[in-house]
Amino acid sequence: MTRLRARRGAGLAEILLAMVIFSLVATSYAAVTLRYATRMKTISAGAARSAALAEYVNRLMAVPVDSLAARAGTFTTTTGPFPNTRTITVTVSGNTRTVRLVLTPAKTYIKPDTVILTRIKKYEGNPLT
Repeated sequence: MTRLRARRGAGLAEILLAMVIFSLVATSYAAVTLRYATRMKTISAGAARSAALAEYVNRLMAVPVDSLAARAGTFTTTTGPFPNTRTITVTVSGNTRTVRLVLTPAKTYIKPDTVILTRIKKYEGNPLT
């Protein structure tokens, strides 16, 4: 009479199957994590761009209308959380000043943005005379 012994542990086939299933799950998780990280990077860069635009627009709005032409030019910022190049052009037409601000990020995956401001010089005289 032959007695059958109970098997101890897992066989080679079971271990290989478990490793294949684990590798499929780990690869899927890594792909989702990479997409999420890339999206978060883009979103945070967009928020930094919006903050920089708001800062530069506030600076231009604080400048007197007659001094706007002196602010024209191209300026590069290489430090801080949002390195960029901003180009400011001022067009004068009578009492109206049109200011065009183009903000070009140093990082190529962020698109440049443009803001156009129209400032009008206050009339100094009496309109009735």
